[in-house]
Amino acid sequence: MSEHLLNPSVLAAIGRLDLIARTVVEGFLIGLHRSPYHGLSQEFAEHRPYIAGDEMRRVDWRIYGRTDRLYVKEFEEETNVAVRLLFDVSGSLAFTPRDVSKLDYARYLLAALAYLAIRQNDRAGLVCFDEEVRERLETRGSRRHLHAILAALEGIEAGGRTSVAKILLSEAAQWKRRGLAVLVSDLYDEREEIVDAVARVRRVGHDVIVFHLLDRAEKLLEQRGTFEFHDLETGQTLIADTERVRKSYLKHLTQQRTYFRREFERTGAEYAELDTSEPLDKALAIFLRKRLGKRGKG
Repeated sequence: MSEHLLNPSVLAAIGRLDLIARTVVEGFLIGLHRSPYHGLSQEFAEHRPYIAGDEMRRVDWRIYGRTDRLYVKEFEEETNVAVRLLFDVSGSLAFTPRDVSKLDYARYLLAALAYLAIRQNDRAGLVCFDEEVRERLETRGSRRHLHAILAALEGIEAGGRTSVAKILLSEAAQWKRRGLAVLVSDLYDEREEIVDAVARVRRVGHDVIVFHLLDRAEKLLEQRGTFEFHDLETGQTLIADTERVRKSYLKHLTQQRTYFRREFERTGAEYAELDTSEPLDKALAIFLRKRLGKRGKG
């Protein structure tokens, strides 16, 4: 049941982004004990049993009132993390060959990440950008701030060209505290500049996750025949016979994907391709593993 609720086509039918975020996160957490995320179920918990020597200020008295047992909160202010969500809303994200566009898939993902972060007493912020910053919300941890993030995600539309490296570096220069940056993009920009920007952000101590969005139609070029292809960022058009260009196109795409995987690994960043037809559990598991790895680092 929980896997079904993580399916993007099911989420699209829900409509409201606040309900989508809650559905995704709660469904994911319910299924944590199942393969392939079994290890996370033991590591991830909001509370643990009280142990002699624990600070009493961390005891959750509400649970004690219900169960007569002492539990302490795992996540406290001194170890919370600034989670900075960077959303590339360039024109190519409007690509919609099926029920859910890349833009909507990214909305669902970012809404769920913000919900999960704030649920665990971290602070979440959001930057939506193309060539310029379109929306910015600083990192905060309140429920009210979560609603502001969800409203911003719901209202944003795809723009024009993008400038991933420029925005990432300009935003990182303003971060006063080390944290976790999550970039969600289809990476249709100068690849060397993107990798260099991520490497520079890593060198100053930030953790980085790059979620590379790809639609199944982009990955396979399944159409047969002659089509007019429209560049959603530049407005240019190209008429091509897919049978003639498929081989070279797929070769180029494979090279791009291999390059990103190899080079991001070298920087120490986490990199994952996300197929927009697949459930969101993979992305949430990557985020949670990275977040749990930062416990105690502040």
